[in-house]
Amino acid sequence: MAVLVECAPAAVKGKDCPPDANPCKGSPSGLGPGSVPGRIRVIGEGGTRRVRGILTVFAGPMFAGKSAHLLSDYPEDAATLCLAPAFDTRSGAQIKSRVGLSRAARSVSSWPEDFAAYRHILLDEGHFMIAPHYEGDVVRDIERALDKGVNVTVAGLDTDYRREAFVVMDRLRALADHYVSLTARCHHCGAPASWTAKKHPTGHLLETGDEDLYEARCNAHWQSPD
Repeated sequence: MAVLVECAPAAVKGKDCPPDANPCKGSPSGLGPGSVPGRIRVIGEGGTRRVRGILTVFAGPMFAGKSAHLLSDYPEDAATLCLAPAFDTRSGAQIKSRVGLSRAARSVSSWPEDFAAYRHILLDEGHFMIAPHYEGDVVRDIERALDKGVNVTVAGLDTDYRREAFVVMDRLRALADHYVSLTARCHHCGAPASWTAKKHPTGHLLETGDEDLYEARCNAHWQSPD
């Protein structure tokens, strides 16, 4: 029989784990360095302990600050691996936010074989990690990392410019320990914007771009270019 106990990372490393430890505060999203709760599963009569990683997802439209949250909430150290989809070549081999934060990243089209060597994996633009731009099933790959005790944080669009959900992000939402839904500001009126709008038709569903191609829009101003 497995017993699930919520605990802070500091407690995970010790012998005991207080059941009420949950200090999620001190960062823009409330999920900062050293503050994300961990999990311990006590399995069987022998009390064997297996630490499972925590999955955090930042999702929303373009211009909502997803990459900024991804970078600002977690420290830059040798135990953290940053991943970016090879399909997105706008920022080169790095994760870059519009507020000036950036960090070197590994451009990938498949899950890294050395994932278990890291304590934390940050994945930007998670919605791009689908065929034909990604080999395999990134959700299952993330589950493998979690089972190895690796914390994983993903940032990505929840819907495309047609307001249709990215299936991979929906699956991650169902799996996430922490799901943070972000909004932007409507490019037309400044109201909270939940949608990404393409400014003109291009014939491509998955297409990288910035303000030259996309805008964040509220319900009143969203429309499809097709």
